[in-house]
Amino acid sequence: MNDSSRAARTPGVERLASSECWEYLQRAEFGRLAVIHADGAPDIFPVNHLAHEGALYIRTARDAKLVHIAAHPLVAYEVDGMTDDQVWSVVARGRAERVMRDDEIRDSGVRGLASWSPTAKFFAMKVTVNAVTGRRFPRDAHTERLIPFEQEAVAPAEQPSPRASRGDRPEPIPHFGPATGALPTTPPVEPPG
Repeated sequence: MNDSSRAARTPGVERLASSECWEYLQRAEFGRLAVIHADGAPDIFPVNHLAHEGALYIRTARDAKLVHIAAHPLVAYEVDGMTDDQVWSVVARGRAERVMRDDEIRDSGVRGLASWSPTAKFFAMKVTVNAVTGRRFPRDAHTERLIPFEQEAVAPAEQPSPRASRGDRPEPIPHFGPATGALPTTPPVEPPG
């Protein structure tokens, strides 16, 4: 089940129309640009942006962002916020590229975009958005639907036999829950098939 269908079926979570997502993108001044490194690892950069004609414009220095989008132009951009009674989040996905044309820089208004970072930003990037999703829910929704979870004691892992063959599956790596002091849980091991 994807996030949008889960949000549509979760009581109190409102899926936003594209027009509402763009309203939030236009009002927000700050967001997070998610990119992929050349080695395939993800990275996130906090940046200021400007929404203009279905695209997001970002000022940048000659830095890692420009290198990453040259190798992997598919990116995601996230903005979120809250009011006294609501929390919202919008994610835009698209293709990023360096803006080279002076007329596009002028018409988009990115030249006047102020950055919160003290680093000089001499370059402009454009994210041409091809999908935008968002959701909104009451700010106190988490307290109304707080569901206690059970913590199970985890038995110490058995030591593997010194004669284990190469075909045996290794013991799974324990996965830890959120930073609440929860005990580690071990994912179920599927039988060899």
